[in-house]
Amino acid sequence: MGSTTEVSLEILSPEKILFRGAAKSVMMPGKLGYMTILPGHTDLIAELDVGILEFLPVDSNQSQKYFVAGGFGEVKGGVVRVLVDVVEKISDINKDRAKSAEKRALERLEGKSNDEIDYARALVALKRAQTRLSLI
Repeated sequence: MGSTTEVSLEILSPEKILFRGAAKSVMMPGKLGYMTILPGHTDLIAELDVGILEFLPVDSNQSQKYFVAGGFGEVKGGVVRVLVDVVEKISDINKDRAKSAEKRALERLEGKSNDEIDYARALVALKRAQTRLSLI
């Protein structure tokens, strides 16, 4: 792209292209923490965690936010590609479902469930539910 005021952004899921266009900034949840990508950012590839993907399109003063869980982010030559495993618009998040998932995960972690638990999976389920609820 070559511009010092924007990056070319592609957000892709297995089902569809969520966004393709220019952005002023992109914030994504890396496994080691959130990272903000601005024009001129050095090239990188990073594994994504559960969290909020936020970007500011160049033609808007309103950022767009998505719930994401897993995938990869790549920055190369002014192009940012975000390949996500799970993605939801805020408007598509079901509050009741997220609350139920949070409750189930907490019960598993507190040993109130009769299920043999996979502690790591229960923690991820809790993080996913709480992140969804934080967006509503």
